[in-house]
Amino acid sequence: MTTRSDIAELIFPDTKETIADLEKKFPARKNPICSRFAPSPTGFLHIGWVYASFIEWKFAKQHDGTFFLRIEDTDQKREVEWAVDLIIDGLRFFGIQIDEGPVGENNTDVGNYGPYTQSQRKNIYQIFVKHLLQKWLAYPCWMSEAELETIREQQTKTKVTPGIYGNYSVRRNKTPDEIAAQIQANPNFVIRFRSPADLTKRMTFEDVIKGKIEMIDNYNDIVLIKSDGLPTYHLAHIADDHLMRVSHVIRGEERLTSVPLHIQLFNAFALPVPQYCHPASLLKFDEDGNKRKLSKRKDPEADIAYFFEHGYAPQGIIEYLINLADPRFEDWQKANPDKSYLDFDIVLENMSKSGALFDLVKLQSVNNGYLSRISTQQLYNESLTRAQKYKPATAGRPDLATLMLSDPAYTQSALNIERHTPKDPKRFSTYADIESQLRFFYDSEWEEMNGKLKMEDWWLQYDKEIMKKFVAEYVSVLNLEMPVEERFTQLKEIGKKYGFASNNAEFKEWWYIWKIGDLAMFLRIQLCCATQTPDLYSVMQVMGKERVSKRLQA
Repeated sequence: MTTRSDIAELIFPDTKETIADLEKKFPARKNPICSRFAPSPTGFLHIGWVYASFIEWKFAKQHDGTFFLRIEDTDQKREVEWAVDLIIDGLRFFGIQIDEGPVGENNTDVGNYGPYTQSQRKNIYQIFVKHLLQKWLAYPCWMSEAELETIREQQTKTKVTPGIYGNYSVRRNKTPDEIAAQIQANPNFVIRFRSPADLTKRMTFEDVIKGKIEMIDNYNDIVLIKSDGLPTYHLAHIADDHLMRVSHVIRGEERLTSVPLHIQLFNAFALPVPQYCHPASLLKFDEDGNKRKLSKRKDPEADIAYFFEHGYAPQGIIEYLINLADPRFEDWQKANPDKSYLDFDIVLENMSKSGALFDLVKLQSVNNGYLSRISTQQLYNESLTRAQKYKPATAGRPDLATLMLSDPAYTQSALNIERHTPKDPKRFSTYADIESQLRFFYDSEWEEMNGKLKMEDWWLQYDKEIMKKFVAEYVSVLNLEMPVEERFTQLKEIGKKYGFASNNAEFKEWWYIWKIGDLAMFLRIQLCCATQTPDLYSVMQVMGKERVSKRLQA
């Protein structure tokens, strides 16, 4: 007569270790606080992953604990070859330091609790599932896709709760002898968890962020080991989080419905349950004005590369994400302008419980605040790095990085106009704004832009001979050392001679045909080939008298 233990041995004859043996290899950590980021290597780095991983890392560091990276690659059909490097590089780019994981050279493991890649932990999962087979809490299943589809159709038609449970699992109640015979006849099967199959039972558990939650208990005989021998997420999560000694499972709230199942599995193994923490999902408004989850497939801003291409700073993004995670951060930052965001402690219990609306306008404002705070040298360095990666030369024109490197001191003076002063205009919301406000400072670019302007009619409103005379006089007395008030007074006095009224009252009552604002715009366009620029006098001071004179007389 075949026993339950015989079935376990028949399926895993070479698996001799026990869970207790594994626990000796991976003992409890000295500091019990441990969190992990466990992505699947299936594509680009999602903004939601950055959001979650930062919270996980920051929480662990606040408690002097451990933060590690685990690669969940058991769904190998969806795996993308370069995705692991992309994940690791992306986390590092945001300053998220990984204590343990496949972060060594050529993705070798660093740490004593590996392997940190699930496809390399197959023997560990076999030990765990063999334990359940011995306790008759798991069983092999040969149901085909056709059989599963027939059951789904039947349940839908009869309005029965869907799933594989109770009598809907044709192998669940087979005897060990029957199962042994089936294994000999067909070695291709999955292994399912034998759930309580009680559709009426409810479970209550405590989520650190969301508080007490009650929901229907798991009744499904979910798959633990797939036909390829690799585990599903559910089994791997239990085995890995226990052996890697994870104290807090901080993960997206889409996993919240899995908690009853996972608690069932921890109880089946007689293992302690970690603390679950489910931050609110990132949401956005759809075309109809309804909130929905930020989609990896629908939304370009789900890919972190979108933000880099559009000129957002990593720290600006992180500060915005902290705002979403813990609403107290914005007030704290205003009260502590000289402190780093790293000095702010995220309190899981204070985090948003409902969906966090991802607002690009707010993100731009936060990014603007970051770019406005940093030194001009840092702004130059960061914008240069960005330009080197994202702004190549086009149509024979030099790339922005080449221009910035051609005269670093001049470039930094252009960037520095009115920065960190009472009149600070906060000119740059993103790095992308820098290009439009820098290019005209370089003579080669100004010549290109000025040539195009001459084909337009903006200057036809002025009398060409009058403007030549104005320019000649203005250049002859130009003194960029005089205070801005005196300079403007001088401009008005010269302008009057050539038909530019000093104010609206003069314009209405006298013979003037233009206003002083028109004259200022003439200077702005002639010097910068643009109608919107930083403070004009500051621009002229950075350019210097020789360059200003040359451009005005061109």
